[in-house]
Amino acid sequence: MTRSVEATGKTVAEATAVALRDLGIARSEADVEVINRGSLGILGLFGRKPATVRVSHSVSARERAEEVLTDILKLMGFSSQLHASESKNTLVFDIETAGADGLLIGKGGSTLSALEYVVNRMLQRTLKRSPKIVLDVSGYKRRRDDFLTSKARSLADEVKSAGREVTMEPLGAEDRRIVHNVLRGDSGVTTRSVGQGAMKSIVLAPASKGRRRSRKKK
Repeated sequence: MTRSVEATGKTVAEATAVALRDLGIARSEADVEVINRGSLGILGLFGRKPATVRVSHSVSARERAEEVLTDILKLMGFSSQLHASESKNTLVFDIETAGADGLLIGKGGSTLSALEYVVNRMLQRTLKRSPKIVLDVSGYKRRRDDFLTSKARSLADEVKSAGREVTMEPLGAEDRRIVHNVLRGDSGVTTRSVGQGAMKSIVLAPASKGRRRSRKKK
């Protein structure tokens, strides 16, 4: 993504300085195109023409994502720091707030998920090739993944031992995906989502003998 600004001044240097200030970048980050060098006119008083330049700055996907996320967090009233990392076509931002992590995460991660959705949609509209944006708050998702993984395996053991179904509490789509993936390789249980809306429950049930054999073949 490229941002451009046209500016005028008494000289090319002055016009360039104005454009750089508007873009908020240093001269080393800019491409400067001189549209009009201007003229002093007669005796420097009559017919004077200002210099005009077009200054462009190429913004990377990471820079644009940081800009969008920072602006949204400010509008939400959060004072924060961003820690970014890249993996293939994914940008991960771990957000640190000034004592407001819980508020930004929301119940069951609902606020964080909504923010992640908005940031991804905004980037898709402004970038031709937008990476997937993943947001976390002070490692919350890592801890949540570990918790759900442990809980899923514990409930699977209970289902196989007792031979009866167990229903988990309603979960969001991302949390349900974690549980399904953790138990996908367990031939002793099956999982299915039940309910309506964004929050659904997962039912863990004993796998039939035929189902076990078919899984082993795969």
